[in-house]
Amino acid sequence: MERKEPMKISFITVIMIILIVALISVGIVYFIFINNKDNGTTNTNIENVVSTNNIETKISEKLKMTEEEFPKVDGATAMLPMVGEITKTVLGYTDEQAQKYLDENTQGKSAKVYASLINKEKDLIFVSEPSDDILRQAKEANVEFDMTGIGKDGFVFIVNKNNPVNSLTIEQIQKIYTGEITNWSQVGGNNEEIVAYQREQNSGSQNLMEKMVMKGTKMKTAPSGLMIASMEGLIDSVAKGYDNSKASIGYSIYLYAKEQYVKDNIKFLSIDGVYPSDETIANGTYPLSKIVYAVTRKDVPQDSNARKLTKWLLTDEGQKIVEAGGYSKLK
Repeated sequence: MERKEPMKISFITVIMIILIVALISVGIVYFIFINNKDNGTTNTNIENVVSTNNIETKISEKLKMTEEEFPKVDGATAMLPMVGEITKTVLGYTDEQAQKYLDENTQGKSAKVYASLINKEKDLIFVSEPSDDILRQAKEANVEFDMTGIGKDGFVFIVNKNNPVNSLTIEQIQKIYTGEITNWSQVGGNNEEIVAYQREQNSGSQNLMEKMVMKGTKMKTAPSGLMIASMEGLIDSVAKGYDNSKASIGYSIYLYAKEQYVKDNIKFLSIDGVYPSDETIANGTYPLSKIVYAVTRKDVPQDSNARKLTKWLLTDEGQKIVEAGGYSKLK
């Protein structure tokens, strides 16, 4: 009788068992991966992943809400056209319906808009960053803000088109508004006294002036005639073409002065040699480029429609609406 070789059979058996175990393990891992992938989408009409500081987008769908679902929103003057675009997309409004919504539901003054959020009259506002005074008001009311950047705009300086000066440095502007530079001849212009307009305290543009340009340096107190209550009023004052307007300077929001309240008699100044344009603001080379925000209170629920709308504005579809409102996309 031929003798068997038990050691050889045992070795083959071990190899077969190892292969079977490996195949089973691969199958289990694949099943877990597929199952998690299928369960990873949210049960909402926003198919995207968003963080406040870093934008990560996946395939996005158009956000649709009824009038009852739409959050209570408001916005600073320059941002109201974007709010109108949001209502047209999310609520399906016509141009006329969007304008009616803006007329009945928005205020346009940054201080009032922030106050409406602090007082819980609104749940979502579209604004520039708050002033120190607004932050103080919020703290006194025990309110904290959640601020989400949604687009880019610019802060611009305007002069009358007949002014030969086309560019200033930030340092020169600081000295104009502290009273150290008082004549246009000191910065390459005509021998004329500089008429420097300002905005009222807590306006969005005044806050940007103090934080982005003056950077803690105290501005000279403007005479009452040079303290302007509205952006359109300031632009009108520089554009007049008579009295002191040819020697005047003021500041505004790029989008507002470029598209919303256009006057042929003004021009934008280059700052530190860079002219404000859609391109230089989008790529950040213009030194006074800024972020515009969607702001909610921290106590607004994470599953609220205000949060959903904010997150949607960071998706590819939402960023198109930001652009339609006149702003540059975040990236």
